[in-house]
Amino acid sequence: MPDDAAPLRPLVAFLGGAGDRLFQPCRSVFRRVEAMPEAAGCELLYAAHWQAGRVLDRIAARPAGAPVHLVGHSWGGDAAARLAARLGAEGRQVALLLTIDPVARWIDPVFLARVRAGARVWVNARAVGGPHFHYSDVVAAIGGPYGEAPRRFADLHLDLPQPHAAFGAMLAARLPDGRSLLDLALHGPALPEPGAGDLVPA
Repeated sequence: MPDDAAPLRPLVAFLGGAGDRLFQPCRSVFRRVEAMPEAAGCELLYAAHWQAGRVLDRIAARPAGAPVHLVGHSWGGDAAARLAARLGAEGRQVALLLTIDPVARWIDPVFLARVRAGARVWVNARAVGGPHFHYSDVVAAIGGPYGEAPRRFADLHLDLPQPHAAFGAMLAARLPDGRSLLDLALHGPALPEPGAGDLVPA
């Protein structure tokens, strides 16, 4: 790429869970992100967990090598993971996979290894609950939480003191380097220095 060429804007795709139809924890955050000045350098997309085709169509329309950041909550987290696994199998690894308290039934190590292979950096956040009972934790339990399963596969696994529905609060959680998960979603993982490990540690 010539020195004066502008870097390709990342596609930051937010995938909401089943609760977004009524309570909109992911969609409401997406609307706030759209208005943020720091999001101007991104191409933003919102999709429901059942709209994976919409995300794939947008990815296919982008230039080769343009970075893709997938950010999914609840069932949307599972949808994002499955997209990463599919894209990786097609040789189109995503730059970032950010799964926020994903839920689904019947995940296994083989699937999680495919997810791992599909993302250059995978950060998984697990909601371990706040100080008080919250209905969304029961809903997530019924839906089938990933729980501890991604810990052995993701680059970083965070246990966050939030209820399942607190998507925005979980995105405000800080990485070891001081950035928030939302910062990571918008700007992506920094490339490691020669001889150094990834910025987001295993």
